[in-house]
Amino acid sequence: MMYLKQYQQKVITELKNFLTTTQRKYDEWLEAPEKYRSKINWVSEVFENTHKFYKDPCRTSLNEPYPRIVIKVPTGGGKTLLGVEAIREYQNIVANKRTGLVVWIVPSDTIYTQTIAKLRDKSNPLRQLLDQSSGNHTLIIEKGQKLSHQELEENLVVLFIMIQSVSRKNGKEALKVFKDSGGYDDFFPNEQRFDLHQALVDQCPNLDLISEIGPIISNSLGNLIRLSKPFIIIDEMHKVFTDTARTTIDNLNPAFVLGLTATPINTMNILVSISGLELKQEEMVKLDMHIIPPGSRQENDWQSMLKEIVAHRNTLEKQALVHKQNTGTYIRPIALIQVERTGKDQRGKGFVHSQDVKEYLQTLKINPEEIAIKSSIQNDIEDVNLFSPNCEVRYIITKEALREGWDCSFAYFLGIIPNVNSNTAVTQLVGRILRQPFAHKTGTKDLDESYVYFTKGTTANILKSVDTGFKNEGMEDIISRVTVGRSAGETKPKEVYIRKEFKKDYASSFYLPVWVVVNTNKNNDEKRKFSYDYDIKPYLDYHALVVDKTFIEEMKSTFSVERNDRKAIIVGLTGKSKVKYIGETIEINTINEINIDYLTRRYTEIVENPFLAREIVNNHLALLKKYIDEKELSLNFGFIAAYLCQRLEKCKEDCENTLFQNYLKSKKLVLAVSNDTEIGFKIPEKETINVSRFPNPYKYYLFDDVDITAMNSFEQTVGELLDKQEKIIWWFRNKVNRQWYSIQGWQENKIRPDFVAAKKNDNGKLELVYVLESKGAHLMGNPDTRYKQEVFKIMTKQRKENTIAHYEQGEFDFGAVNDQVEYHMVEQGKEKEEVGKRF
Repeated sequence: MMYLKQYQQKVITELKNFLTTTQRKYDEWLEAPEKYRSKINWVSEVFENTHKFYKDPCRTSLNEPYPRIVIKVPTGGGKTLLGVEAIREYQNIVANKRTGLVVWIVPSDTIYTQTIAKLRDKSNPLRQLLDQSSGNHTLIIEKGQKLSHQELEENLVVLFIMIQSVSRKNGKEALKVFKDSGGYDDFFPNEQRFDLHQALVDQCPNLDLISEIGPIISNSLGNLIRLSKPFIIIDEMHKVFTDTARTTIDNLNPAFVLGLTATPINTMNILVSISGLELKQEEMVKLDMHIIPPGSRQENDWQSMLKEIVAHRNTLEKQALVHKQNTGTYIRPIALIQVERTGKDQRGKGFVHSQDVKEYLQTLKINPEEIAIKSSIQNDIEDVNLFSPNCEVRYIITKEALREGWDCSFAYFLGIIPNVNSNTAVTQLVGRILRQPFAHKTGTKDLDESYVYFTKGTTANILKSVDTGFKNEGMEDIISRVTVGRSAGETKPKEVYIRKEFKKDYASSFYLPVWVVVNTNKNNDEKRKFSYDYDIKPYLDYHALVVDKTFIEEMKSTFSVERNDRKAIIVGLTGKSKVKYIGETIEINTINEINIDYLTRRYTEIVENPFLAREIVNNHLALLKKYIDEKELSLNFGFIAAYLCQRLEKCKEDCENTLFQNYLKSKKLVLAVSNDTEIGFKIPEKETINVSRFPNPYKYYLFDDVDITAMNSFEQTVGELLDKQEKIIWWFRNKVNRQWYSIQGWQENKIRPDFVAAKKNDNGKLELVYVLESKGAHLMGNPDTRYKQEVFKIMTKQRKENTIAHYEQGEFDFGAVNDQVEYHMVEQGKEKEEVGKRF
């Protein structure tokens, strides 16, 4: 006997109410005078009476309205049971008989095979429910299987069809599936009885014909379905909701269509929605799901991942044995391993093959009988009852073959070898390990949860894939139950602190160099932080840009003669109201004038002081007019303004650099580390972060937690590389605000590096601190990147020449503040090489 879960009872209650209203409104429609029936949409009245949205009005090809509703139920929610219960209620309330035709459309080979096997097995509770409804007269058939008129009259016939039959993009191709003849002759008149054929066509005008002369009706599956006006159940309804697919369904003359889906479309007639939380409350899913990042420092170390999974699975099976001793319930935890290749000729080409994994598992003393491969060319679990205590399978290796429809609640582990950054199959594979064995919690925490391991890619990307997977399974409301490792996610801002083990042994590494101005006087040296506003800006000499005859001749040589017209397209209408396109040539409209205000505004962007900018403009224009006639000056003024601004900007940059270099040479400017808060910098003891449900996946992050969503994908990649380095002590992602580390170079805007990382020597002592700036490949070589590289080069040179000054205060000994700091760029695409070279 099967007991319905609370959410399943909710579905059936809603369905019974809808079916009852359907039958009542249909009876009222039949009672109306025939001439008025075509004007009455009784189906819309059903939705109105049941207070449901009627977004998807539908009619058969006979122009008869019929109800098409959808139940939203997450994967693992027992859609087959709900389908069976729906048949029972439909037969009892609407059909009001034990016999008739039900067409059940399923989405995949796996679901097709599994569902038919369950419903053909008379010992299966689902089949027994159908037999109760039919009085033990149930027939489960497939397309192409013979069926007589008498069998349909005496039995409840459930016809299974693959979803591809109705989801084809080409409507004619979709309908071909139902034109197959053979096995249904009993439903149609003898070919010579044209009168009976005509009577059927009059009754059902959309029947397929072999010949219109006569006429002669095709003895096809489609015509059998049309004449029967069946109850249709469609699993994965969202896959057959295109205009073509819906037209195909309408053409089958259904009396009622019930769709089941985890991801309904907004325009569907949704009867009831079941949430993922309702499944969790009814003990249907294994949650929490734990995502375990790579434990090895080595890139793509899938062997280490397999070792972890084997050890973890063995531990879980021991708990399962204890559970069996206590309760009698048998569970054998299974691990699914996703590989990169499974084909016969695909081994040994730089990808991890299914045979590679099988052989490695055997080196870990796993019995070959415990390892199965499921691929398009090899199916070791075909016809295997994975729930049987006699089954040995504990590891299933696949690439994509288990993506959809496969169901085994003994699957607890998913090990992902392909890169999760570009692995679309992950979104569907996560659903394969969610179902709780026997839909009942064991009471043993580890046996009530699921586990995902991966070897390549970022934690953020695996979480995105899992999120998408949960949404695809209809459980978007419980994605917060996914955790990294064994940590629980936070949702509110919180303060995080430098970890105690780093403070204890590496406190000196928290001090970073800054540029300090030293003013020497008789008594002592006055020190302050280097400032662009104080030390660079007041001394910029914009008059250093000499606009003379040579400058102007050089500029004039770059003038070009350009066409003053362009091709345009006119869009109009022909006399027959058709769109026409006509090409035309038009002049480029420009205003040619010498505009002193425009040039002043452009100069002010560089000079800032508008009075000084106007003075320089006046000087430059006077010289320009001296060597260029007014007509040519007007014609090229836009170009001249851009050229002058470019040269003035270059003059400013050269002046800034010269001032900075002169300060260095005179030793007025020094790079220094200090515990004096006025002139030095120390990494803040704490910070406030917004931690979502993505906990800290890093082992060597400086602070005790991190918000990984604050990093872009490239930064996450660099972070994971740093975390895997053998000589890493700690690292952190620098922030962009005043209290965090910044470098004032000779240009106005401060450099705010992306990462700071500490390296240890072979004795475990602090060796070096790296300040790193990550750059996309497309940004390498641009002026901003070149400037940062120059600044970094100068600062790293100071370290290598041991010229970084120390300004300690109080009881600090020399050396208590680290001065071994280098500065480097990390280019995207070369991050592994760059980080590896530093460590």
